[in-house]
Amino acid sequence: MSFNDQAIQSTLEKDMVEVDFAIRVSNLSKRYQIYDTPRDRLKQFVAPRLQRLIGGTPKQYYREFWALKEVSFEIKRGQALGILGRNGAGKSTLLQILCGTLTPTSGTVEVNGRIAALLELGAGFNPEFTGRENVFMNASVLGLSQKEIEARFDDIVAFADIGNFLEQPVKTYSSGMFVRLAFAIAVHIEPDILVVDEALSVGDIAFRNKCILKIKELRERGTTLLFVSHDLSTLQMICDYVIWLNAGKVKAMGHPIHVCSEFYISMIGSESEQNNKSDIIKQQNTEMARFTECALARPSNGESAIYTVGEKMKFNFALEALQNLDEVIFAISVYRNDGDWLIGQTSRECGVFWPAVRGGDVVRGELVFTPICFAPGDYMVALGAYSKDHSICYAVTDLTVYFSVRSSFPTWGKFIHPCEWIVGGGKCLPH
Repeated sequence: MSFNDQAIQSTLEKDMVEVDFAIRVSNLSKRYQIYDTPRDRLKQFVAPRLQRLIGGTPKQYYREFWALKEVSFEIKRGQALGILGRNGAGKSTLLQILCGTLTPTSGTVEVNGRIAALLELGAGFNPEFTGRENVFMNASVLGLSQKEIEARFDDIVAFADIGNFLEQPVKTYSSGMFVRLAFAIAVHIEPDILVVDEALSVGDIAFRNKCILKIKELRERGTTLLFVSHDLSTLQMICDYVIWLNAGKVKAMGHPIHVCSEFYISMIGSESEQNNKSDIIKQQNTEMARFTECALARPSNGESAIYTVGEKMKFNFALEALQNLDEVIFAISVYRNDGDWLIGQTSRECGVFWPAVRGGDVVRGELVFTPICFAPGDYMVALGAYSKDHSICYAVTDLTVYFSVRSSFPTWGKFIHPCEWIVGGGKCLPH
């Protein structure tokens, strides 16, 4: 069997053998040939043939770009798979291959069922046709008979809710109207597999809510969902698991909360090197004092410098006086990995002061965050020591302590602030 014969295999063409997967992808790769000039494209078409004829080695006039590289995964029937990644990660290429509109360079795809896909804005629509005409054309392409389309037409129109524009050419539609009509058609043909590529990001909140409810309804009926979005909140709420694509490869695959958290953290800054075990504390030379200890206590989960939202985090520090010092206050600055300064506060704000210290002596202290309120991310810490009025800097470190925060639930923003929710005038007790 040639590669093209086996690259896209639909179980509808096989014997009626029951399988438990909707999509199975094995070592899928897609390569593009990138030409610097149109002349190079022409050279590539002609020159290698001539070079072979004269017994020479064919020269390559293009650069290879791998949009996908050995991607493998499987979606069970009725599951919801989310795909995320930066622009250019290979998400759209993958969806086009799954839907049969693009041929892979290598690897195989097995699809078990009828796919309805929203890949591009207005894809599958004739811009000169009216909305009504496109409903019949698009639904027929997706496998419905004329009778079936007529039976579902009113439901499609009601869901799209585009009013009199139904009788206008779709070339006059806004992006929101395009999505409304395309989504309405896709969900009312009762597909086995629904593929949605960023379509919900175009509509307003009311339409988005309607779409999410419809997706949940389809899932209850056993429809498989393949959902691509930059909206991490939606991915975490509706998907069973998530794949993170990076430069055409699967970087991570697993629980939506964990994968989305790691992806978000990568977007705000690369993971810090954990130099917390270093004996050298990088700091400014003030000639007045220096930090001899600046470290984190080990988290309760036992992992070095990885904490969970809500637990306790403790810093241990020690300051050696190089000369006689008056009363001391300590300060902490916490930065997110993208450089965003989140915390800058001192012990003075809590009314805590260390007594005057003689040169050569060491003072120690602890700083405890209870509970940790940072949202999931990677963080960097600097400590400082100052005079009581904060006018003299005795010592200050560089960003020398690193830690990470993770969560077992979806989070938004920069902080998870301790709070108390009250229902009907009474406290809402945990289940």
